[in-house]
Amino acid sequence: MKNMNNVLTSMAMSAALLSAESASAISSTFDSGLENWNAIGFQINDDNPLAILSGDIVTLTNNSADIIHDTGGNSDPAFDGNPGGFARFVDNIEEPGSFLRAPSEYLGDLTGFIGGTLSYQHRLFNEGINPTSVGPYVAIFISGNPDDLNAYAAILPGPSLGDADTGWVDVSFDLNASDFTAISQIDLGVFEPGLAGDTVESLTSGAFATTQSFEQVMGNVSQLVISFELVDNNSSQASESAGVDNVLLAPVPEPSSLALLGLGGLLVARRRRG
Repeated sequence: MKNMNNVLTSMAMSAALLSAESASAISSTFDSGLENWNAIGFQINDDNPLAILSGDIVTLTNNSADIIHDTGGNSDPAFDGNPGGFARFVDNIEEPGSFLRAPSEYLGDLTGFIGGTLSYQHRLFNEGINPTSVGPYVAIFISGNPDDLNAYAAILPGPSLGDADTGWVDVSFDLNASDFTAISQIDLGVFEPGLAGDTVESLTSGAFATTQSFEQVMGNVSQLVISFELVDNNSSQASESAGVDNVLLAPVPEPSSLALLGLGGLLVARRRRG
């Protein structure tokens, strides 16, 4: 009987591990480079405040993102708790807001991650010249093409003005519909302070409102972006800098995995009693 218990226990544990692997976490440590992440900006400004409606996400040619490596023996506090490398962003223009866009492995059908988390570490090294405000941490899941934008965003409070370089901050978003808001309903001041009080719906009488549910968007993600730049500067030489490290898209364990793990625990307990 003990031998049978051992076999059943081994089978249960193996099945649980295989099931968990079917919804594996996706991560980026930036230890080997930018890993196909890139700095981008939402084209939102006073001249064309509705560009976000078409999903007009453009690469910023005069902003930059690069990788900073700890080459060993580095006493730079930027690497405290973050050995290896991290992505660094340097802002050279006044606007628009800049984000870090995820590579292809973070896209597609992400429904298996609903209920899980999206997390990363962020550090504001320098607020630059004439900082006027500091924005929140934002994560945006986008589905569709520029002519049919459906997107949901989650927003967490950012640091206070003047709190630059206080160390790495752990940022974590729960991937639940209750924690995300349709982008069409979000105050555009989150992305561009000059548009505070305006929403996509209010500026278009709802004509371009997101029509898909959060679950539908997560089922066909075409872009995922997270906050990189947080500071709004009243300067053409903003020059604030920030870092991002250890991005992790993590699912919740599948029910079958939890059940098998529970079964395995029961079998182990029974073996011990036997």
